Amino acid sequence: MLSLQTPPTRPFGGGVFASVFSPLDARPPAQSQRFKSKATSLVPAITLQLRAHLKVLLGVGDEAYFYGLEEPNSEVHAPFQSQLLSYQSLDQVRQPSTNDHAVQNAKDSKSPLWEQLIVWKDTVGAEVLNKLLAQVLDDLMTEFVTWSYAGVYREDLHLHLEFWVDHVFCRVVKAVSWTIGGRTNDSPPSDQELRKWRDTATARLGALRVDELFDIVVEWDSTAPAIDDLKNFTTNPATRSYLTQNFAGVLQARLLHPGASTIEILQLYISIIRLFRKLDPRGVLLDRVARKVRRYLREREDTVKVIVTGLWSDASGDIGQDGAHESEILTELAVELPKNDSLGNSADDGEFDWNNMNWFPDPIDAAPDYKKSKNTDVIGSLISLFDSRDIFVKELQSVLADRLLKNKPDFNQEISILEHLKLRFGDSALQGCEVMLRDVLDSRKVDNVVRRDQGMQDENGRPLQDDVQLHVKILSRLFWPSFPDQSFNIPQVVVDQQESYEKGFEALKQSRKLTWLNGTGHVEVELELEDRVYQGEVLPWQAAVIYAFQDESEDPVSKNVTSLAAELSMSPTLVRSACIFWVSKRILIETSQDNFLVCEKLPDGSDTAMDEGVGRSDTAAAAAAAEVAAAQAAKEAEEAERKQNMAMYHQFILSMLTNQGAMPLPRIAMMLGIVVPGGFPFSNEELKEFLASMVKDGALQVGHGGAYKVASP
Repeated sequence: MLSLQTPPTRPFGGGVFASVFSPLDARPPAQSQRFKSKATSLVPAITLQLRAHLKVLLGVGDEAYFYGLEEPNSEVHAPFQSQLLSYQSLDQVRQPSTNDHAVQNAKDSKSPLWEQLIVWKDTVGAEVLNKLLAQVLDDLMTEFVTWSYAGVYREDLHLHLEFWVDHVFCRVVKAVSWTIGGRTNDSPPSDQELRKWRDTATARLGALRVDELFDIVVEWDSTAPAIDDLKNFTTNPATRSYLTQNFAGVLQARLLHPGASTIEILQLYISIIRLFRKLDPRGVLLDRVARKVRRYLREREDTVKVIVTGLWSDASGDIGQDGAHESEILTELAVELPKNDSLGNSADDGEFDWNNMNWFPDPIDAAPDYKKSKNTDVIGSLISLFDSRDIFVKELQSVLADRLLKNKPDFNQEISILEHLKLRFGDSALQGCEVMLRDVLDSRKVDNVVRRDQGMQDENGRPLQDDVQLHVKILSRLFWPSFPDQSFNIPQVVVDQQESYEKGFEALKQSRKLTWLNGTGHVEVELELEDRVYQGEVLPWQAAVIYAFQDESEDPVSKNVTSLAAELSMSPTLVRSACIFWVSKRILIETSQDNFLVCEKLPDGSDTAMDEGVGRSDTAAAAAAAEVAAAQAAKEAEEAERKQNMAMYHQFILSMLTNQGAMPLPRIAMMLGIVVPGGFPFSNEELKEFLASMVKDGALQVGHGGAYKVASP
């Protein structure tokens, strides 16, 4: 009977040896590694010394390092210098000559590294030393790239890096490797070796630029050359994915948070568009990076307003409308608007556009919902933030209304901008804006005719009266946005002018009738005080308040907010806002809470003299308070208008539910958006609260499934 016995297990692979050799013929080595104990203790010290010697040879961190021969009194520089600032142009990085190589080899031969390599090899062995060499060289390449190129963005920077790789790094690597191997070879590195190390160095530079990408985008004008470094890096799906994932995370942490204003986010988004369009014209990288930014911008309430205000801004100056500085308005949108107008109405490339001879398949790393679009400019990207362009058109009309109501000599800028916008949105979408512009231009002709017929001016347009001069802009009610209803009593002299103007207009336009918007427009005032005359353009309610202080007596007039509110039928908040405004202009002073006095004569000296017994002197604080009060008054007027419209919405809802039966909230919102003139201005949450109030009042009931129905009598 044949019996098999398993040989006893021996240390370090005894089983492996027994499976190949007979245990009687061969034994495993007594020690698995000859240098194990000694190498373990010496490796850290060897690594530090190896790193220090190689750092000197490679010129890492040494601003005085240069390659080859350099004559102190000669205009010819060395082929390579580690300090980039020493080059006016990187074209000065030249190919080294034979003498340069010989001089550099002589300098490097003085390094104690070569003798140390022999000692270390005998101590830890060639295999361990090669591993240490690879690790140190890998770290030093990254260190050199970071030290030399971090924050440095120059054209042709790759020439500097390629020289360092070809003639410094590869030469040292080859010399050290041959020394460890105990061989000598003066042959230069092969093309394959050079290509390998160049690719590695380019990848390190690209990784550095990815880490700096946020700062590159912020300072786009001065960092544009960095785009070439990123192009050389993003040559495969892996590096492209690394760039987009890294940058998206940085954007989430440093930009997409409540501490950043909408203007700052949009400015950075515009720079992102420009950079990534140059980096990847197909738009795949931009599509990945911009998704979170676009989603966040859609959640911001003022995104549309900021974009539209920038489109209407003046691109020629640094001061925007209403005195706003360029930093507060995206004036660069006005610069971008005339560019690439032909792209505005271009349709997206279709998958089966057989007539497109420039068609290319989607990139291999494109997302499943990636869409190729011809609309690749900044304006097109911003307009496409929202699915519907109606929200932009509505805001365009609102901003245009404010601009057209200003007292301007001409509207050439508005006409030019509107023509460019029509190429983006189409003629039909901006028909309302066309009507608004035509209203204002036609109003000038009508105003001249009516004023001349009513004896308010002569044939040359000069006024025939010394009192209040009334100029009117006639607006088409259906095409203009609604204005806040800030009703108040205007001076009688203005009422008389309005009545006279109405007669002249009805004679000229027999089928038309005027409805006065006293809270809309501007008033040019001239205030004569004892020691000065104030001239300026103010809002109608501000003019009405200061007009109420007019008195023929010689004593300064004093009034309080309560009496002014009753006299002018104006809200106290609006009255106080106007008074604070005139305090900021040093026309009124606040003697006590809500009591104001006309400042007929300014105290001697600077503005601080107003502090002595007469009230406020800080005009900046007064102006800020006036803005806050005006904003509060506008908010109250808007809220009052909304409450006034509630009765109309109440009747619409009752009629719909009576005629069509019970409806859920989404359908009620949809129907109101159709039947309410101008569209239903409330969100579903606000409508839900309004319906809840109707349920509470007993007008509605909540039926099965949350549907609303008219309450049974």
